[in-house]
Amino acid sequence: MKLNKPNKYLFWPNFLLLSLLMFIILLSVFYFYKYSENETSLNKIKYEQKAVVAAQKKYISMTLNSIGQDLLLLSDFIEINQAYDKNNKEMTELAELNAMALSLRKGLYDQLRYLDLKGNEIIRINYNNGVPSVVPKEQLQNKADRYYFKDSLKLHDSDVYISILDLNIEHNKIELPHKPMIRLSTPVYDKNGHKRGIVILNYLAKHLLDGLKIFNLNNKDHHMLINSNNYFLFYDKRPELEFGFMFPTRKNQTFSDIFPKEFNCVNTHKKGQFALDSGVLTFDSVFSYPKNLDSFKDIHIIKNDTCWRLITYSPYSNQWPLEKTSTNDIYILISMVFFSFSMSYVIARLQLKKSIDHNEIRKLAHHDSLTGLINRGYFKKLFHWKIQDARRTGSKLALIYIDLDGFKDLNDSFGHSVGDLALKAVSKNLEYAFSINAYVSRIGGDEFAILIYNVEDTKDIISQVEAYLYLSHQPLKLDGEQHMLNTSIGVAFYPEHGSNINDLMHNADEAMYYIKRSGKNGYQVFSR
Repeated sequence: MKLNKPNKYLFWPNFLLLSLLMFIILLSVFYFYKYSENETSLNKIKYEQKAVVAAQKKYISMTLNSIGQDLLLLSDFIEINQAYDKNNKEMTELAELNAMALSLRKGLYDQLRYLDLKGNEIIRINYNNGVPSVVPKEQLQNKADRYYFKDSLKLHDSDVYISILDLNIEHNKIELPHKPMIRLSTPVYDKNGHKRGIVILNYLAKHLLDGLKIFNLNNKDHHMLINSNNYFLFYDKRPELEFGFMFPTRKNQTFSDIFPKEFNCVNTHKKGQFALDSGVLTFDSVFSYPKNLDSFKDIHIIKNDTCWRLITYSPYSNQWPLEKTSTNDIYILISMVFFSFSMSYVIARLQLKKSIDHNEIRKLAHHDSLTGLINRGYFKKLFHWKIQDARRTGSKLALIYIDLDGFKDLNDSFGHSVGDLALKAVSKNLEYAFSINAYVSRIGGDEFAILIYNVEDTKDIISQVEAYLYLSHQPLKLDGEQHMLNTSIGVAFYPEHGSNINDLMHNADEAMYYIKRSGKNGYQVFSR
């Protein structure tokens, strides 16, 4: 759809007005949105962070309860197979196989061990990164000096000990790469009720800590797990702060030292949520031991650390000052301008198209669909109006009837498509020959009519007819071939040859048929 001069005058004012109005509306919406967005964003962050912390808490509880159940299962293997009986190697080997199956199936334990009361390892299953194996007897060690064995040795029947979450130590050095570990133990008793040893699980706590990462909904959020002494056990954004209590040079890297303001919020409540100036702080307490086991009447949990704290921090600004307009806001404003122009352009084009379509519909109603000339119905209306003008002003009209000679033969010989091309070509010639003060019409088939108004001299009309008759003698090039179509023309003048439409049309038609009967290819002015 081309924007010609008339279309431009219709399109551009609508486009500019629509653009201005749409941008003002969008800017107003954006303005109020930015001031209401903070409250909505804050509530969303609060809800999400509460849900995250609750999910993390449930995940930790389920994990600790699961490894507690595994400890009791391993203890059952030892007691049922009487692995404490050194004289029964077959039963000990069976207990080893059961323990190795547990290690393979779970994939969570660095070591599964059974120690006697002197700290000597009787059974040890090493996980070996997914390939569990029974440690040969000659490689078994004595763990009597380890704190978790000393604590476990004090256990009574049905006691379950759980260590703090720390880094594994091998040969009195922190193992590299760091291996977070939780150790669980419980005593083993024989049939006579005598304590015979200790079952110990070394749980690879990396699984627990890595699992906390899957709850991160936003890469900007901070997720932390701190122990009862406020040391970081897990901090996704700053892992270098984790397990500071195990390194002499990092004793001051506690949550309270690094985040004193946030610590004041956390320290005074077991759980809660605070909207700080720079973000939302959410926290909750979680048991650091298998709480479900503690609920059994015959199980008693002995623990060194009773509680951890889950903490999330989501950065957030509760204000939108203009001087802190973000790049994203600028992009939105630019997008609004672009959207305003784009939508206004589309709407203005649609309005223009609607106007053009309306004009096209009017044109289809008034014009012939093949040639584009005025159709018979509209021609008669124009004729009626021009006769009224001529009566009022005393001017003259000329009506010219044209019929194509041999058109039927052309259609029959070369087909309707060639006939249609001929009608179009003749229409163009008529519009060219009668271009001043004239209405050119196709009134049906191969018949045409021209109404010329404001006629000053009838001789001028005859000259135009003769000029067209000469033009019609030229061959028409249709579909690559040349064809001849002669023309019969009849002419009638108002008021000489009729005072109304019907008389003039009848008389012009009579003059045209006179030429038809006289040999065709000529013109005749009506005479009474």
